[in-house]
Amino acid sequence: MNYYELDPSENHFTDVMVDVTHRCNMTCKNCYIPNRNIPDMDIDRLISTIEKFPNRTMIRIVGAEPTVRKDLSDIIKRIRATGHRATLLTNGLRLANNQYVRTLKDSKLNHVYLSLNGVDVDDWYEKIDEMRCATKKIKALENLHKNKFVIDTGTIIVKGVNDEAPSRLLDLYKRKEIRNVLCRIKNVGKLGRSMFDDNVSEHKITINTNYTMDGLIKLISDQVGVSVDYIESWRHKPIYQNDDSEETSFIFPLDEKNVGKLLHKSGIWFKIADWNTFSNPDGVPLPNNKRRGRLTQDFKVAPMSEHVKLNEGGY
Repeated sequence: MNYYELDPSENHFTDVMVDVTHRCNMTCKNCYIPNRNIPDMDIDRLISTIEKFPNRTMIRIVGAEPTVRKDLSDIIKRIRATGHRATLLTNGLRLANNQYVRTLKDSKLNHVYLSLNGVDVDDWYEKIDEMRCATKKIKALENLHKNKFVIDTGTIIVKGVNDEAPSRLLDLYKRKEIRNVLCRIKNVGKLGRSMFDDNVSEHKITINTNYTMDGLIKLISDQVGVSVDYIESWRHKPIYQNDDSEETSFIFPLDEKNVGKLLHKSGIWFKIADWNTFSNPDGVPLPNNKRRGRLTQDFKVAPMSEHVKLNEGGY
């Protein structure tokens, strides 16, 4: 495993995950940080740490679920005051309240990654995330669009449950008139709490039933109207520079006319990520990613996936 830690002044990651809380208002069956008894992050230390970063960085505000912190809007304001950018990664339950979304917008947040594992189907959410929450999820999406946020959606594909998610996502975007979005699709990863674990779910996931990268490509091709060859042509064209993980993660536009245009301002793009770690002896999804780091317990910066794996069951 290629693990290392950097002092903040030496940070080279363009995106850094900060786990502002380990608390959550859901109990999803796939959660890479299911450890709930960790104290909330000290925000004064967070700010003093990122102030030392040598370059402008995307601070990814994550949890478990960051919206359970009552001071989230203040956290965002303080991060933005350092000159860094900010993205919120959320299950979206609290974002069903438009006034709350407006509060986040007023704090100068403009980019949200919304988890939509069940798209608009309660049965899917119940099987994957243990909650019938489609109504709140869709309302959150509507509120983000209404308040002009940059939107990413994230969906884990569980074979035999939500296989039709790509086409339903496109239909949802169309119905809600969402024209610019990054649609993130991945398979089930064996990290933290996972549907690979027999004690987690009646819907057992094994190596043979989990989607491979090739399987995800075929699934998306069949549902969104582009060929496998077209998607494959993007597999070795990473949009991010200095990213060694393009074999397990890549991005492509639904419409080829948007090539060369700004992401999030040029239609619907897909990102496919392979979290199946069985071919990796270290059990790390998206290994050797030089773009995405994670703030450690000691306020150092480490590679995100490697740090999560080494601290599995702990931080």
